[in-house]
Amino acid sequence: MAKTAFFAYPADPRFIGETISESITKIAEARDLIVTPWPKLKTIGLKLDDLIRERIAAADFLIADVTYPNFNVYYEIGYAVGSQKPFIVSINYSVERWSENVNLMGLFDTLGQLRYQNSDELAKGLTDPEITTWTNQYIKDKDHGQPLFLLDTLRKTEFRNYIAQSIANASVQHRRFDPEEVPRLSLTSAIGDISSSAGVIIPLISTQIEDWQRHNLRAAFLAGLCDGFEIEPLIIQYEDAPAPVDYRDLIDTTRTRLEVEQSVSEYCQATLIKNQGRATILARTPRTILNEIDIGSSAAENEIQKLERYFIKSAEYQRAVRANGAIVVGRKGSGKSAIFFQVADEKARDKRNIVLELSPASHSLSELRSELLAVSNVGIFDHTVAAFWQYILYSEILLKIREIVLPKARYDLKLLEKIRDLEEQFQLNDEIVAGDFTSRLERAVRSVVSQIKGAGNSGDLRKELTEMLFESDIPRLRDSIVDLSSDHDKIVLLFDNLDKGWPARQVEDHDIRTVHHLIDVLNKIERELRRAGMTFEYVLFLRSDVYENLVEKTSDRGKFNLIGVDWSDPQQLEHLIRERVISNVEETKAAEAWGAVNPPLSGGTSAIREMIASSLMRPRFLIDLCEKAISFAINRGHRAVSAEDVEDALKQQSLYLVSDFGYEIRDVAGVSEDIFYRFVGKGDTFTPQEISEIVGTIGNLTNERIIELLVWYGFLGIPGTDGKRVFIYDRQYDMRRMEADTKQHGDNLLYVVNPAFLRGLVN
Repeated sequence: MAKTAFFAYPADPRFIGETISESITKIAEARDLIVTPWPKLKTIGLKLDDLIRERIAAADFLIADVTYPNFNVYYEIGYAVGSQKPFIVSINYSVERWSENVNLMGLFDTLGQLRYQNSDELAKGLTDPEITTWTNQYIKDKDHGQPLFLLDTLRKTEFRNYIAQSIANASVQHRRFDPEEVPRLSLTSAIGDISSSAGVIIPLISTQIEDWQRHNLRAAFLAGLCDGFEIEPLIIQYEDAPAPVDYRDLIDTTRTRLEVEQSVSEYCQATLIKNQGRATILARTPRTILNEIDIGSSAAENEIQKLERYFIKSAEYQRAVRANGAIVVGRKGSGKSAIFFQVADEKARDKRNIVLELSPASHSLSELRSELLAVSNVGIFDHTVAAFWQYILYSEILLKIREIVLPKARYDLKLLEKIRDLEEQFQLNDEIVAGDFTSRLERAVRSVVSQIKGAGNSGDLRKELTEMLFESDIPRLRDSIVDLSSDHDKIVLLFDNLDKGWPARQVEDHDIRTVHHLIDVLNKIERELRRAGMTFEYVLFLRSDVYENLVEKTSDRGKFNLIGVDWSDPQQLEHLIRERVISNVEETKAAEAWGAVNPPLSGGTSAIREMIASSLMRPRFLIDLCEKAISFAINRGHRAVSAEDVEDALKQQSLYLVSDFGYEIRDVAGVSEDIFYRFVGKGDTFTPQEISEIVGTIGNLTNERIIELLVWYGFLGIPGTDGKRVFIYDRQYDMRRMEADTKQHGDNLLYVVNPAFLRGLVN
């Protein structure tokens, strides 16, 4: 009996459709495969989107051409993946930028691809008995602790912030994909995130917004995935932009902030109800030990409810718990946020503590900085920013104490009257109280910026700003905190995500001052509250690249209580993964689970050790690698991870590092994000002169500075005295030690490329 397939492809450019149409005609003669192209659907009296889904469901498999990125095609692939329908992607490799187009999203890097350049090759490929389709069997159980998933945007526009604030106000725990943190959404992550959700919010953004194409393609794929998993998403846009045909009727179009908030709020409430429903999406194949393993998300924000099961209470964590005032620093993906959440939980166990977790999803500190610099001198800038931080932090402490004591006020009239007086005195209206820290921070920024714009001259500005926020409010806030917190012994403040407030280019001197003013204010609050009989502790979390390039370059370099969380011990990382692997399987199956994920490989190594070697010693990268390997194994019907699964996971990770890791360097140092592409096909060992010729000139940076950055990020290393390659993490991230090692080579110095990148640098 002939197999059936549905062929999805874009209407433009026409030559793709013509090639596909001719190949289908040639296939029909063999009668082994019946292919229905989407233009052949009879749509009279029927909705096109419903008919397409029906045809995909009825066909034996889906063929999707991804030569050119197309929203409808990505939706249809997502629908097939969610429906556990076999599919194959086709690519016309005669198109000049086909590889760039296909790799734009990172979804099909390691899937089988049918490549052709004419109808004969396509027809031959489709009728080849060796052709392999891909079927998704990788499904996660429902995450009842965080039932909502948000597809975040790269740029935190007002529309996006309305959505984020509405979710926070609805008090629904959620997970999210944030391209600012992880630029590439892998197929593994997408399947895991959607299948484990009760609700999914998918914003569509305007073509005027940076990263709109990649974001809306992600949106299209996730929308199809939701439909395949029978999850009704909220697809929301802020304007009447043309929506893709396949899900046009599913989109909620909003035009005001109120409409966005209402739509998101109603959906969040519906998600809470749906969260009580079926716990698991049923897979079509029997579950193995690999299906029972859940190593959690690589982003701590997405696993708050489960993190305690497998969190490693490291020495750095213990120091953070004991610290009276400290700065926790680590590279992106090193586990700072995990420590943030666990320290907060540990401190909150003592009911005498008041614990504040400040982690803004976005903020406009850069706007405040720009406005201040436009109309003021350094003195006014310093005065305003310092007082701004003091006002913000005291306000947040007071709101937290109010939240804690409010239930007691129901039975204490005197306390209730005191709270009402505070609400009137500080204008704590419903919008402020019901909002989250992000919305309140942005509200304060807008207030100060408005005052700045209305000031006549710099003298008036200082006077007006002082009168508006600082002279009267700060002492009254402090006194109110002391008065209202009489039943508590300690205030603990944790501050994360401060470094999200800067623009995507090199950080400026005034950003250094902003950080220092925050630290100085935290210490000042500690002194003021101590004099009033209250204990105040704080822990500030910063990326180590920000700390190294900003804070440590000042004259105050040695005064901070610094806690570094960068990893350099492979055994610690192996222990971290093992704890995650065995955390949710029965104790009797722990050895089986670990053996299935970490089998021995040829050469005397093991799967996990092989992945650790290509993880840049970052827990996030290692967790993602492990998740990818497990996904490959499950979808291939393997009962344990194989060498092939590990190799494909490493290849996918390497492609991510080459294509998207450059954004991390760009955001901090102003280096072009395509810097790694310049090494494609060049080999793995270079003299300093050869690297200078490859890299060329980038902005105002010297070649020496560029090489230094590449070493600091772990892309380049040097040969060690024992013949092994040495990278920054082999020297505990001590750049001075790396420089000393480099000088020992003298004129014979060679630089080597980290193996983690090499698979993505081949032609």
